[in-house]
Amino acid sequence: MRYLRMMIIGLLISLSSSYILVTLSLLSSNEVALGTELLEQIIIAAILGIAIGLLSIIFDIEPLPFTIQLLLHLVAVTACVLTAGYFGHWFDSGVWYVLIAEGIIYLIVWCILYVLQLNDIEKMNQEIQKRKD
Repeated sequence: MRYLRMMIIGLLISLSSSYILVTLSLLSSNEVALGTELLEQIIIAAILGIAIGLLSIIFDIEPLPFTIQLLLHLVAVTACVLTAGYFGHWFDSGVWYVLIAEGIIYLIVWCILYVLQLNDIEKMNQEIQKRKD
């Protein structure tokens, strides 16, 4: 069930991110995307999101330090993004544009996850404090 949850979260993040990026790309270039092109991009984004969600399994490898897990995850995500970019023809504006977009999305997602973890820790600490009192 945990893996399904990670896949769904990855899917949702990927679809929302790709929607924003495709919209910005189309607005900046004054191009029109046909239905088949958009469907192809949605499918690529969905597969990418599911793959990235599953890559979160890396964080379950206990013997590895967190920084190594994070580095492995980033490298694997970048490999997935570059593969998806190849099939989705995302490199028209350059590979750097795709890598910068990936970096921004990666940073935003990690900041959100960090804040959520802080909230969970605070709730646990409050529960522990209640039991002590």
